[in-house]
Amino acid sequence: MRWWVLAVFALAASAARVAAADSNPKRPVIVLEYRAGSSALPGIATRVVEAMKRETSLDVRGPDQTRTTYGEHLDQVIVKCAGEAECVARIGQKVGASDVILVGVSELGDVILTMQRIDVASHAVDARIADSLPAGSMPSAEQVDLYLAKLLPPADFMRYGVISIVASEPGASVTVGGEKRGVTPLAPLKLHAPASYDVRVEKDGFVAFTTKVRLPPDAELKVSATLQRPGGATAWWQHWYVLVGASALVAGAVGGTIYYTTLKTSDHVPVTGTLN
Repeated sequence: MRWWVLAVFALAASAARVAAADSNPKRPVIVLEYRAGSSALPGIATRVVEAMKRETSLDVRGPDQTRTTYGEHLDQVIVKCAGEAECVARIGQKVGASDVILVGVSELGDVILTMQRIDVASHAVDARIADSLPAGSMPSAEQVDLYLAKLLPPADFMRYGVISIVASEPGASVTVGGEKRGVTPLAPLKLHAPASYDVRVEKDGFVAFTTKVRLPPDAELKVSATLQRPGGATAWWQHWYVLVGASALVAGAVGGTIYYTTLKTSDHVPVTGTLN
């Protein structure tokens, strides 16, 4: 069976799926696995966890992490629940999750893979998918992504980063991505990521500071803009900056310093460059 010919059925979308504005992109979600006497699709729950971490900003915890919090008897409780939403929701409630993704594996000739998104607060199934797979096969990465696209609200796939802009002069106008964002001092800006943004900081009587930054998801960029009077001397390190790292590429121009850090750390690494 080719991956795009899917027997995906019984899709139930709740109001939470269409009300994207109400979705919390960082809410805690646990992934559990229930097997009805089948050893097929080994590691499927782990693959779902990895895909969710890659494609969303959700706080995703797999079966092993959940077991650490819940207790070693977690697997026995899942078996006892037998896929019943209210019972599974109580597991999520005990570990502080907002949603539970229950991955089920059973066999009726073909392998039947099911996934349910269970809302912990309401104990209700918000969405459900099922797929029939030939024995011995595994869903591709594209298939897993397709399952999640049908299972999760669209807002869950919107990832964000933060750009903090600090200017040497108060009252400077800040434009990011072609939109006016206010004047300095300015609160950090939460923006969609990954994405590239043009940054412009300007004030009457000063040369405008401009740069272009690449914002990675779940990360913070700090831009320090030094505004200068026309004709003022410019230090060599104020002309341009290039940072090449594992997850970010940042380039700047004229009059400032750019910093990159993940949101989980408080250390800021200065970006420097050399002139050709």
